[in-house]
Amino acid sequence: LGSILLKGSPRPHNRILWERSQQKQTLCRHRDPFAMPHAVEQLWSRHAPEQGYPAGVVAVPKPIPGIAFFPGGYGLWRPDPMQPLPQLPVGGVMVLGHDFHSVAGYNASLEHGRESEKQPTWGHMLRLFRRVPVVLEECFFTNVYMGLRVEGKTGPFPGAESASFVAHCVDFLRQQLSEQRPSLVITLGLNVPPLLSRVSGDLSGWTERMSIKELDASGSLRESVAISGIRNFSTTVAALVHPSLRNGNVRFRRYRGHTGDAAEVALLRDALESRARAM
Repeated sequence: LGSILLKGSPRPHNRILWERSQQKQTLCRHRDPFAMPHAVEQLWSRHAPEQGYPAGVVAVPKPIPGIAFFPGGYGLWRPDPMQPLPQLPVGGVMVLGHDFHSVAGYNASLEHGRESEKQPTWGHMLRLFRRVPVVLEECFFTNVYMGLRVEGKTGPFPGAESASFVAHCVDFLRQQLSEQRPSLVITLGLNVPPLLSRVSGDLSGWTERMSIKELDASGSLRESVAISGIRNFSTTVAALVHPSLRNGNVRFRRYRGHTGDAAEVALLRDALESRARAM
């Protein structure tokens, strides 16, 4: 599978940028041998399950240097990969997706040094975040499920049928939450709230996958959400439709008298106000 994962090499100009980025990071680390290891690099080094991946899922061979959801990349807002890796935004915003992508999707992003803003997920999400606004430098973009799909990019995640793999991913989600201690968690899509509920008794109403209508009726904004196993910590959670399907699905949203796009904008703004009050 390694030959499949690494089938492409970066284009010349992107390879140069990436190599310079790696050299600069290496030099920075060498200048201060007593510097603490980067929090996200540590997370990335332990995200893979010790027992290996289930059928249909393979490991991410290396992080994409530029902007990319974790674990495909570092999950940080880094438009220029020649600059040092930004710090994990502790107390910031966790943007939580379902899974990274397929092998083919990963390879395409690795070739370009980052995930493209032209991708539906990034494009729709960034337009929404910039309107609200959500400060991108304060975000950690990550996923519940680790690894890459061998093929396909939508539908049920292949590893979801493996109890041990799911348990690993849920436990690692708790580790991510413990490391970042986000003041706001923004979930993307209908598959994520049930998985997040596994680490919080305060999300007991989200244990099953719901329709958009059911999610809104149950309360798509939750405050003072405690996470099991993390002491003295609670967060705000806001559930969005998946950005890649936003054009077709956002019209079904209902939130405090708002409908459609206005509902999600109001939801996010209220979530940010809740976050500000709690900080």
